[in-house]
Amino acid sequence: MQNGVWICNKKSGLDKNGKAPIMRRITVNRTNETRTLRLLGVKRCKKDTFVFNFNRFRWYLYCDYVSKININKIMRRLFISLMLTLTAFIANAQPSAITPQDYQQMLKKGIDVDWWGRSEKNKYGAYSETAVKRFAQQGIKHVRFRLHHYRFTDEDFKRLFSQINTCMQNDLIPIIAFSAKPYKENPNAEEHEKVVKWWKIMAERCKDLSPKVSFDLIVEPSDKVKKDVAELNSLYEDCVATIRKTNPKRIIFIAPPKLSHPEGLKYLQTPSQSNSYLMAEWHFYAAGPSKTNNKKRWTSGTAEEKQQIKKSIKVAVDWQKETGIYTWVGAWMPGDYNKDDNYSVKEQIEFASFMTKQLDKYGIPFAINSDDKFYDYQAENWISQYKDLLDSIFM
Repeated sequence: MQNGVWICNKKSGLDKNGKAPIMRRITVNRTNETRTLRLLGVKRCKKDTFVFNFNRFRWYLYCDYVSKININKIMRRLFISLMLTLTAFIANAQPSAITPQDYQQMLKKGIDVDWWGRSEKNKYGAYSETAVKRFAQQGIKHVRFRLHHYRFTDEDFKRLFSQINTCMQNDLIPIIAFSAKPYKENPNAEEHEKVVKWWKIMAERCKDLSPKVSFDLIVEPSDKVKKDVAELNSLYEDCVATIRKTNPKRIIFIAPPKLSHPEGLKYLQTPSQSNSYLMAEWHFYAAGPSKTNNKKRWTSGTAEEKQQIKKSIKVAVDWQKETGIYTWVGAWMPGDYNKDDNYSVKEQIEFASFMTKQLDKYGIPFAINSDDKFYDYQAENWISQYKDLLDSIFM
């Protein structure tokens, strides 16, 4: 035989049931015939006659099979372990920085929240984790925390970080904003330093937070500081320099003088240590339109009034292109809720739809003002009266 040998399990050529066995041809290398056949459990009986020892052959196959199984198991376990480790790393790893361009696209549409009251008199405002979940379900993508208090205790930070974590778990981007009302009312050197110190402490405590968390230095430069452009720019310079010591690439927002109106953007000076991770917050209609105040630029939504809104948005868009500093609208209110709510829901939807369409046209994210106007924290649900209005903005 040139290519192999025919083997059977017994000399008689019969199996244990007395039947003729199936003959199998095993190819062997003639130069190593004896060793190979012995390994396979085949022994030579007569010339060119071989008897196959099935017990030995089965053991050989078993050992070979088991060794392959063990190797496969080990490799499979190693692969699974590696993939689990990699998945956990990807899930927990935070990018070292987010560019302003990417951040602008991430913000989309949000809401201002008064979870910390509306002034220093009321330290804590209405808040619940259920509300955060409801916000996310409505399509809200970011929230602006408006903080008012100069003295932040460890307990306050614990509450703040708990709110931030809840937002992050529900894919809401948190923006920390400081009202700094005493400074705005009296922008002297002492008040200036108090604001810088406040941001120094806040930055140090927030340095390990996700880069999705951003800082909004001043909520609407109003009162006396709205006309003191030099002082406002000086404050931004000092605050940014202080923050960059612990948060070198965190997004920081600066707001223009003149009540944050877009026409004031041209007066802003870029802080020397902004490090390209700088954006501008601007807004109009933070207190909504007015049927009696023509300065609001929207009374009933005439063609002329709509053109004025388009013009203001274009001012911000042109400034953004000229400076390369991306912007965000930090507050606008669909109705005049602070002045007896004189607009019907239908009229509010008309105004809100127009504003949303114009800002979406240029890809400018925005936040509406504010949570307690639309959400009932006691009932833990949206105020039914404004549900259609919210849907026209967020859905």
